Amino acid sequence: MRIIFTNAKGNNFEISGNYMLSPNWSGFGEVDAEHQRTRAPYQDGETYIDTLLNTRVMTIEFTILGVNRQEVFDRRRIVADHFNPKLGIGTLKWIQEGKEFWIECIPDTPIFASGDGQSKNHQAVIVQFHAFNPYWYDPNQIQKVMVGFSGGWSYPWSYPMSYGQIGTQLTINNVGYETPVQIYFYGRVVNPKVKNLTTNKEISVVKTIEYGEILIINTAFGEKSVTILSGGEYINAFEYVDPDSEFWNLVSGENILSYTATSEGENAECRVLYYYRYSGV
Repeated sequence: MRIIFTNAKGNNFEISGNYMLSPNWSGFGEVDAEHQRTRAPYQDGETYIDTLLNTRVMTIEFTILGVNRQEVFDRRRIVADHFNPKLGIGTLKWIQEGKEFWIECIPDTPIFASGDGQSKNHQAVIVQFHAFNPYWYDPNQIQKVMVGFSGGWSYPWSYPMSYGQIGTQLTINNVGYETPVQIYFYGRVVNPKVKNLTTNKEISVVKTIEYGEILIINTAFGEKSVTILSGGEYINAFEYVDPDSEFWNLVSGENILSYTATSEGENAECRVLYYYRYSGV
């Protein structure tokens, strides 16, 4: 097993070699949950609403080794500098038998043990991390492409406006927990719409995306956005989102997606990007 922490400055620290990992680590699999519930007057028991995961707290212990006290002190300063919580949120990587997972987290100030935890040749260290987003991610972002209508296709306009129903479909098997997506539209496309037929939720943008522009949709909680990349500049396009749209996620298991548009140019396409994410590893 390997553990690597990349701090907010982009510096990597692997707990190996002269930093010997202890088997006393916790919080990688388990995470506290909070059950949302309500109770009406005179109701026996309570009504369940939802379950939310709390911030994940992880603890790692390792030992600094050195040939003498000065070398131990020098390496101790390296640890204190790398795990400085003032740097902000970094990334913890856990590699188990070749399989890698990562999670965004911020460390507390390292605790350097006293007493039997130190000598002229060693120093025991405890570092605790807080992952405000408690999910672990597979490092490989997956990209699926839904190609448009070859040679260009259009749908007659009518009022009130209606959208074309001829399009393309894609099936995605999400082997992890429910996960958000990023959706990219390339090429000239008018009023694109992507729907998750499995959950019956759709995102529709009432806008013409010209050649050379890219429409980007992010459905992640706290990061929901709709932007147009044009001429190297990102332009907020939230105003063009249909009010009935829902920023859907991929659910666990099979998801059937559909892509339609009022009209589009040749070589237009829709790309769906996502990560597998897990509630524990």
